Amino acid sequence: MLAGAWSAASAAAPARPNVLFIAVDDLRPELGCYGSPFIKTPNIDRFARTAEVFERHYTQFAVCIPSRVALLTSLSPERTHQTYGPPVWEKVPGAQPWGRTFKAAGYTTVSLGKIWHVEGGTLSDTFDVLQKSDRGRGYGDPANDAKLKAWQQAKRARGGNRGDDYDLPGGAPIAEGVDQPDNAYIDGALADDAIAQLARLKSGDQPFMLAVGFHKPHIPFVAPKRYWDLYDEAALPLAANPRAPRDVPAIAWSKNPNFHNYDYDGHAPLPKGDWDAQQMPEATARWVRHGYFACVSFVDAQIGRVLDALEREGLAENTIVVLWGDHGFHLGDLNLWGKQTNFEEAAHSPLIVRAPGVTRAGARSSALVETVDVLPTLAELCGIAPLPVTDGTSFAPVLREPGRPWKDAVFHVFDRRWTFGDEARKELVIGHAVRTADCRLIEWRRGWSLAGERVAVELYDYAVDPLETRNFADDAAHAAVRAQLEAKLRTGPARLNP
Repeated sequence: MLAGAWSAASAAAPARPNVLFIAVDDLRPELGCYGSPFIKTPNIDRFARTAEVFERHYTQFAVCIPSRVALLTSLSPERTHQTYGPPVWEKVPGAQPWGRTFKAAGYTTVSLGKIWHVEGGTLSDTFDVLQKSDRGRGYGDPANDAKLKAWQQAKRARGGNRGDDYDLPGGAPIAEGVDQPDNAYIDGALADDAIAQLARLKSGDQPFMLAVGFHKPHIPFVAPKRYWDLYDEAALPLAANPRAPRDVPAIAWSKNPNFHNYDYDGHAPLPKGDWDAQQMPEATARWVRHGYFACVSFVDAQIGRVLDALEREGLAENTIVVLWGDHGFHLGDLNLWGKQTNFEEAAHSPLIVRAPGVTRAGARSSALVETVDVLPTLAELCGIAPLPVTDGTSFAPVLREPGRPWKDAVFHVFDRRWTFGDEARKELVIGHAVRTADCRLIEWRRGWSLAGERVAVELYDYAVDPLETRNFADDAAHAAVRAQLEAKLRTGPARLNP
């Protein structure tokens, strides 16, 4: 559909719109519609021209499981104490997850691919239809795919999960680009499934909520060769700031665990060691970044196929469409690779919304919004009663008026199992973060309470230092700002743990 067809929110909003929710794993806001001059994302960019782009969306926790629990329940990690592992939201009285919310309102609910982090379980089982990601390969090269499966089976036999054993011999390649059709891969097959579901749902008597979760650009960076061919590896930019911030505490660092899992296929691997030692060789960094961007373009093509099907089935004018990234991703910035931090590149992710009769084509908002806000927003737009318990706020008013005043802060956390110098003993330390328009404060404390012993503090001032080159926590000139942010932090969800 041409952008001009969505030039204004002049038509009345449908009373019971359908919802197409598209989740993308590990997606940085490095897209054409977010200002990237080199990324090839024509389909997402085309969609953005018909929708409202949120420039400041933040996740609750920069790892798949807790981010998706926050999305599907609208509950903060501070309330659920969700980090890694199985979901624990059910202990919260009155909690009502996504699938149950829409089913109770008379919607047909369908979940395809990676919406909840793993197949099955209480969050997945709240949908009418749950379709597993069992078609397509993880790698295009059958030998690599067999190696991956053997590796995963060996890890399960050892009682471990992917990510907890970084030295198992025979790891599959971290990146691959072979000449295969799109639907030979999981995400291409997933797009086929979504297109088939739209054709089926079109004839239903009830409105539908279809959630489609794409796996890439999650590591390993595997995509058909033609998407690699979109980029000149030698011309791709490297990270603008490849060094750790000055005066940063060690607890802020991620050990880049996923990047030690894989074979580097003849490239020099990421070294192990402390923050400064883990400097990826430039040629490897270019290759890895090339693989990530190829995966983004591959997923962009699959999203385009699904959106084209929505229009082809005559559903576009009665369907809210949301594109959401579960968190960001480090690609060498701050000498980090992956997620698992409280820094900007990990916590910041894309959010684009088109709501017929509500949003205006090409609208942009600098409002601070967060993942826990998504479900309350969709509930309001669909005429569903407010959630019994939520830590989010519907941003429907911002969809109607993108420039209106909105939140002055959003909140997120990250956890470390910190040894304090004793490798035999690990303790839970939570990095409680508050992000305002210009700054981010992070307090690292033992346990979930801000009354716990303080381990470290970080303060970043994006007005003067947009690349996070320095921690200003102990800078006298920032003392007043630090005090204000410390007070603001205590008004957020951290207050749930006195």
